[in-house]
Amino acid sequence: MNKQNIPKKILHWYDNNKRSLPWRYKSTKKKHEYFTLVSEFMLQQTQVKTVIPFFNRFVKKFPNLKSLASANENKVLKYWEGLGYYSRAKNLKKTAAILLEKHNGSLPKDIEKLKALPGIGEYTSRSILSIAHNQPYIPMDGNVERILKRIFLLKNKDEISKDNLAEKKTFFSNSKRSSDYAQAIMEIGALICRPSLPLCTSCPLTTYCKAYKKKDFVITNKNKLSKTKYFEAQVYKHKNKYLLIKNKKFNFLKNLVIFPMNEINREKFHLSIDKKINIKLSNMNMKIIINKNINRRIIKNGFLLDKSNFSKFILPSFTKKIFYSLPNFK
Repeated sequence: MNKQNIPKKILHWYDNNKRSLPWRYKSTKKKHEYFTLVSEFMLQQTQVKTVIPFFNRFVKKFPNLKSLASANENKVLKYWEGLGYYSRAKNLKKTAAILLEKHNGSLPKDIEKLKALPGIGEYTSRSILSIAHNQPYIPMDGNVERILKRIFLLKNKDEISKDNLAEKKTFFSNSKRSSDYAQAIMEIGALICRPSLPLCTSCPLTTYCKAYKKKDFVITNKNKLSKTKYFEAQVYKHKNKYLLIKNKKFNFLKNLVIFPMNEINREKFHLSIDKKINIKLSNMNMKIIINKNINRRIIKNGFLLDKSNFSKFILPSFTKKIFYSLPNFK
């Protein structure tokens, strides 16, 4: 296997086929770093096509670190609304402030200093170093994993382990164009080496691909178990207003505005005759009973929201889904 040709083939494909994504726009070094930072936070557990409109809106309102760091947190959360995982927005704002205070407004070039920033872990730090600083890192996302599994036809549990995939990643070698190279590999995974119906005839890596030679494109994934939790949402309405609270109970919804809710057991959920909705998060399936027979006096620290003011509040997607499931709510 002549590995010297691999970066050249991948970059040639990328130069001719890459998507025009708003965070790839390069004007100044500072702007490139800022766009990389914001996009990498948004892309955590969220698809590219979903992120694009949110990214455009966000950087229009907060065009640099200073405007983001000095903004009111509720304003930042409002411009994040719809992306979910609001802790990302809070951590991004904190990181912006730290970068201005301790790093002269620049992203550190050291991986440990990057990982010390709020919301930045192993994957995001490697992405930032490769994309923003042209360092020879290839972040291991789902796209890169899928390419490696097909190149080497990795099937069993040991073969698809984190350590083995990291070892196989040396297949890609390095390039002086590290920023473009990391993005190019991920781009091939996203556009060509797709989970189903891969476009092998357009792939620059078919020469090296065992899956292509054996026509075996089935991917073995690590088992990720999504836990199911059951909740009762308590809906109280008075004169066209709905009772909401600022959540202090559930960590995954910290400080967000929700209907009063309790976690319940599976049996109570299935025995209930109330309306039910399902919400699927990345790490949890939420099954929710909507209980409309609630006494206002049992709810403490709540406030009544007129539906005409609905858009003014930062509401998680499942709170909106409960609203829209209610009769006469439009």
